[in-house]
Amino acid sequence: MSGGERVDGANARPDVFPHDRVVFFSDAVFAIAITLLAIELKPPSEEVIARVGAGQGWGELVPLFIAFFISFMVVGQFWLGHMQTWKYVTRVTGKLVWCSIFQLMFVALMPFATVLYSEAFRAHGPGRFAFYSVVLTGISFFAWLMRKIVVRQEGLVEKLGPTEARWMQVRGLISLLVFAVSIPLAFVLPTWMGGIIFALIFPLIALAKRIFHRVPVPAGSSA
Repeated sequence: MSGGERVDGANARPDVFPHDRVVFFSDAVFAIAITLLAIELKPPSEEVIARVGAGQGWGELVPLFIAFFISFMVVGQFWLGHMQTWKYVTRVTGKLVWCSIFQLMFVALMPFATVLYSEAFRAHGPGRFAFYSVVLTGISFFAWLMRKIVVRQEGLVEKLGPTEARWMQVRGLISLLVFAVSIPLAFVLPTWMGGIIFALIFPLIALAKRIFHRVPVPAGSSA
């Protein structure tokens, strides 16, 4: 039995954690991680400008800004997804807490992974972009797992209907698959294509939503 569960009489039931504390802690980690993304954005030093010139000195910051923009948007989307999931949570169980902790572990790695990603533009190291994709895959996996737990735990099939309840999970699965596929593609495609691969998530979600909502889901189907 995990530390987040207790036995009440003859029946074992999940312990309940303070909802606000879990959400506030998650928001804090997201906020800190997204702020630290900008820590490497520094103007070129006078020494660098004297050595290579102002144009090249500032030009070397372009990969950092590209990596910053992509990571900022990705972390922002994950935060939005976190809010969309947790607005349905009425009972914070040990499963949800640990799932959130593991997701935040990968979120906290984003500043470090972003630096490696920016370096990959110059060093052409596929391992750097692969690591970046691994971090995004980790965040996506636990985001999807949390949605799956919330759908079942909160009875969202009955509250939202089978179509909307299952779409919550399918939407998260699309991001997970795109980021997971990016790991092997990092060793085949040039680094600059990483942002393009990630951008495919938005049209894929839009297309999948149109197709998904055209197919009726049986009322008695389980999410």
